[in-house]
Amino acid sequence: MKKITLTAAVALLLIFFTGCLTTLHPIFTEKDIVFKEELLGNWNFEKNKVRITALAKEKNIELPGKIAAIKDKGYLIDNGDADDGRYLAFLARIGNHLYFDYYPLLSEVQEKADEFFMGHLIRRHTVYRVNIKSKDSFELNQLDGEFLENLIKQNKVRIRHETDSDGNIIITASTEELQQYIIKYGDEPGAYQSDSQVYTKANINL
Repeated sequence: MKKITLTAAVALLLIFFTGCLTTLHPIFTEKDIVFKEELLGNWNFEKNKVRITALAKEKNIELPGKIAAIKDKGYLIDNGDADDGRYLAFLARIGNHLYFDYYPLLSEVQEKADEFFMGHLIRRHTVYRVNIKSKDSFELNQLDGEFLENLIKQNKVRIRHETDSDGNIIITASTEELQQYIIKYGDEPGAYQSDSQVYTKANINL
């Protein structure tokens, strides 16, 4: 077993943003995917810089078979530093809205981390509603995990899930179930976290 000190980038994969909805399965099928070129480029979000590139142009990324088959429809999202967290993303039209499905992509540094540690790491999908405001601006609203958890606890929604030893609810629903949930609650403001993220076009290269 390799013994390599964990980097901050790997450690960050353990941190789930408070209240965000993460799912074991993606929210999209191939027929749901759309590709918007206006999302490509460098973007500012508060004090952060984000780069969105076409996944099809990335030659040195190994992808699982199912994702490799739809590579030309995907995005790579990062901040310009491969060791500081990168995400695969697919844009899907579900119901009345567009949604980004984010999935963490491990860098070479992360892949070489302690194998025992990596064996316990389960990557999950995060979901954002996307509103393209103009060619120079778009807005993201993240689905709220606490909203769905409250529906589950109140028996108002039936969706496959598990509860771990700490009482945390893990959404194990299929893609079809997730889409049914999104279609039903996609126009409900409470289904999203209250703080939206507005990205504006950056004039610098990352």
